[in-house]
Amino acid sequence: MHADMIFRSRADEPMRHDARVPCVLAAAIALVVFLIDALMPRDNAIAVLYVVVVLLVASTGSRPAAILTAWSCAALTLIAFVISHDEHYSEGAIARCVVSLLAIATTSVLALRNQKNTATLQEQLQLLDLTHDAIVVYDMNDLITFWNHGAEELYGWTAHQAIGQPIHELTQTQSSVSLDEIRSEMLRSGRWQGELQRVRNDGATVIISSRWALWRDAKGKPRAVLATNNDITVRKQMEGELQRQKDELRATIDAIPGMVWSSSSDGRLSFINRRWNELGVTLAENAGDIWSSIVHPDDYSAAQHAWHEAIATGAPFDNVLRIRRSDGVYRWMHIGVEPLRDNAGNILRWYGVNTDIEELKQAKQALERSEAFLSGAQRLSRTGSIATKVPDGDMWWSDETYQIFDYSKHVTPSFHLILERSHPEDIALVRHAYQQSLAGAPFIDVEHRLAMPDGSVKYVHYVAHLAAPQSANPEYVGALMDVTERRVAQEALDRSTAELAHVTRVTMLGELAASIAHEVTQPLAAIVTCGDAALRWLNRPQPDLKEVGQSINRMIRDAKRASDVIRQIRSMAQKRDPFQAILDLNAIVRESIELVRRELDGHRVEVDADYACPPPQVCADRVQLQQVVINLVMNGVQAMSGITGRPRDLRIRTRRFDARHAQVIVEDSGTGISEENAGRLFNAFFTTKAEGMGMGLSICRSIVEAHGGRIWAESQEAKGAVLQFVLPLDEGTCHEQ
Repeated sequence: MHADMIFRSRADEPMRHDARVPCVLAAAIALVVFLIDALMPRDNAIAVLYVVVVLLVASTGSRPAAILTAWSCAALTLIAFVISHDEHYSEGAIARCVVSLLAIATTSVLALRNQKNTATLQEQLQLLDLTHDAIVVYDMNDLITFWNHGAEELYGWTAHQAIGQPIHELTQTQSSVSLDEIRSEMLRSGRWQGELQRVRNDGATVIISSRWALWRDAKGKPRAVLATNNDITVRKQMEGELQRQKDELRATIDAIPGMVWSSSSDGRLSFINRRWNELGVTLAENAGDIWSSIVHPDDYSAAQHAWHEAIATGAPFDNVLRIRRSDGVYRWMHIGVEPLRDNAGNILRWYGVNTDIEELKQAKQALERSEAFLSGAQRLSRTGSIATKVPDGDMWWSDETYQIFDYSKHVTPSFHLILERSHPEDIALVRHAYQQSLAGAPFIDVEHRLAMPDGSVKYVHYVAHLAAPQSANPEYVGALMDVTERRVAQEALDRSTAELAHVTRVTMLGELAASIAHEVTQPLAAIVTCGDAALRWLNRPQPDLKEVGQSINRMIRDAKRASDVIRQIRSMAQKRDPFQAILDLNAIVRESIELVRRELDGHRVEVDADYACPPPQVCADRVQLQQVVINLVMNGVQAMSGITGRPRDLRIRTRRFDARHAQVIVEDSGTGISEENAGRLFNAFFTTKAEGMGMGLSICRSIVEAHGGRIWAESQEAKGAVLQFVLPLDEGTCHEQ
């Protein structure tokens, strides 16, 4: 009961603080006892009632007042004894007076002692109020008997509101284990410690760390529970946030596309992320050297030596080796390890990451192979690469480019070096191409000569295109081709083609000898006839000079005609270099038809010529162009040589193919071209005639393509063939070529 009184003392505090009531009551009782004891001569110990006065004053908690009251009551007892007894004091009265004084003294001593103990307990309770911990005392029925200031601040209820309330119902206590289990543990061991969730007066939920101690009485019976509580809500939130961050960090480390790990300062593996588990590796205690089981045997010794050296020196570790996956396949890994040091520079841990570089390794090997192939291909094809940044002019050359320019690989590429190697006659051309690149031209194409140090001349062809033209630093990527051999071969081929064309023309003239003789003989005979007529007109008695003049004009005309035929024949038979001039395409076709007129008549071929108006003007070599037209006409004549039962018609047309090209079409009514022969018609040495060489149409293609044109054939089998070619129209640049 004494403990209950102490723990309930804070509830009775307002009453104790009001000391006036007991003091007034004590004074009244003392006055009544004094009057009765002094005025009523009874043989009784009424003065014993002063102990009530002493107890009332002592209950105020004032020690001086209690002492003063004790002495006052003793004095009043003696005064009343003297007043109530004259000079005769009986032994009984004296005994009763002594008993009263002893009662007052005993009560006073006991009251003062109790007052001292109460003050000590009160000070201890005040100390409990000063602590920040929430201290709650409740009995075995869970009814609160003590509630300090810390509890008031934590839960929001005052002591007056809380005392007498069931603690767990008031705070809505929740725990991970049941309250019955907690109570059983506390009764068994006398203590319990754990975390609880409770609800404050304002409805907020708090997490507390609670420590319970069971108080038993002298007989060992459980009487009360002392609970010390600390608010750990913020700490739990921080722990939750810390755990979330740790989980997020772990998830981040697991998500890193690499095998993350750490080891102690001596290199023993202590942590691995999930990527290791995917490779079938787990970190088990006493697992031994994991590296020896996953690193390729050929790589292990060197890597282990380098790792031990890094541990000994404290230097970062960097290595590339093969690590085995769970399926037994080895993959190339890059291992990078850095030490973590304390403030004194001592290594605490090692942190490393293994990055899978298998694809990078394969790509690097493929790139090396590709570079080797490209270098070999450039060497074989004599083609170099040039990259040029504009407008700075910084260049990069491939090995073959250095070889083409005949420079050492140690020199820095520049446009100045290119100019030093350029042929003096082509320097302006090279400068113009470079200016085009500075102006941002999308495509550069230039062919020029190089004057080499040994006096030889190289022909090179440079083509480049603008890469990333929208970027801040545009760059040209180009190829430099050594076309010297091709140029020499092309010149030799052109000479051979020209000689072959000359032979073909001479051969064709032999085949057309009868037609040519007819074309020459006919105007010569006309000249003789006109000469005879002129003589007859002159030998008349009266010469007719008008008729003579007409005869002479006819002679001049026919002589010119014969001269033109002979000139054309000599031109076709003459061996010379091609000479391009502006030609009337209609006139070329007419002249060609006249040269083969006798062949046309001899094969009973009807010619239907349709000429474009105005006449197309082309830039070409007259002889070569006549050779093409004659060859196509004769090819049509020969294709119709076996036709019977229908007319042998040959249509020849000139027209504009488009705004920049003229077209010549030769269409026969022969047997046509089979699908089998259509693709080989213009190949060299291909012919469908037993006596043919197969060079006519091939030479025609060479001539047309050399003039920038195109020749092709169309046919519907058994309905004749259409051979046609197009040439560029002259645009006023013929004499510049």
